[in-house]
Amino acid sequence: MKVRNSVLLLVLGLALTAPTRAAAAGRDRCLVNPTGGGSFNTFVFLDMPSPRGGTSVAVQGVFFTGARKLAPFDGSIATSPDGSMLVGLFVHSIALSLNDFTIAGVLDQQFTGSLNFDNDGDFKTNAALDVHEVDCQTIDIPWPSSTTTFQPTPTPGA
Repeated sequence: MKVRNSVLLLVLGLALTAPTRAAAAGRDRCLVNPTGGGSFNTFVFLDMPSPRGGTSVAVQGVFFTGARKLAPFDGSIATSPDGSMLVGLFVHSIALSLNDFTIAGVLDQQFTGSLNFDNDGDFKTNAALDVHEVDCQTIDIPWPSSTTTFQPTPTPGA
């Protein structure tokens, strides 16, 4: 009888938490910033929770440009009650590129807006990226292989 009650409680507990876990699952969302020459700055938010007003969620994903050097990022998004989103990201690009950088900005409910970036570490905006959401199915993510290495740009006269 005791074993049966324990099993019943376990099954009931799992049944009650399963819908919560399914609802908490996120989806991939992709932001692009078209630049000259058909190149893109691309942010792929992986398994992003649905934004809800008055909440903040941790986000992670990958970033790449037309040079197709992938860099992971992490950060958070705070969603206002009106649906606008404050974004803060740290992009870890030094593994395959020249420097890490930060992103901060505001997106609207359609995941469109302007993201400021600081790429020289002085905690001041260097420039802004006007971004909008695209279908992630249209994005080809350049996942690195084990043979991918950083190739620094040669210094002139060296």
